[in-house]
Amino acid sequence: MKWILFFAALGCFASFGWGMLRHFRRDGKPSPGMILTAAAAPLFAAMHVFALLEKPLMCPLLAGSIYLAGAALFWRAVAATRGHDLAACFQHHAPAAVVRGGPYRFVRHPFYCAYTLVWIGGWAATGWLPLAFAAIFMASLYICATLREEREFLGSPRRDAYLSYMQTTGRFFPKCRGLISHHADPID
Repeated sequence: MKWILFFAALGCFASFGWGMLRHFRRDGKPSPGMILTAAAAPLFAAMHVFALLEKPLMCPLLAGSIYLAGAALFWRAVAATRGHDLAACFQHHAPAAVVRGGPYRFVRHPFYCAYTLVWIGGWAATGWLPLAFAAIFMASLYICATLREEREFLGSPRRDAYLSYMQTTGRFFPKCRGLISHHADPID
């Protein structure tokens, strides 16, 4: 089971690396937040895969389910945003459209949700406290990034569409009302 979890985590981290290199737009000089994220993620990923091989497993089935959910959410978000010129984290770039299709129907930031799930997966697998710290640290970075991105969206020509989207769709967790009544077009 250790090797299955190891390769599941490795596949998730490789997917996220692909996303940074091939899917997201990066303009100009990296911001301090982007540098911090780019430095912390590989360090914590190395700790993560080390722990999966070296520490006793606590909840391997739960961890495997979390990795699977994180990977599925990531790739569904990629499919929903392909060609929409999304910026990498901590970049100064509001998207040209409000994406509402795919997992964006349920949460406004499915990429950050996917990343956070995977970080939590390592801690769920091993119960090793440094991985809990890593998950909290990375989730904190993602929260800062979402707040910044939402401020930029609200200062853009897409402000009204984004305000409407915010009323029906939760930032990281689905809103029940949005699940029942949200039948918007995939893109505004």
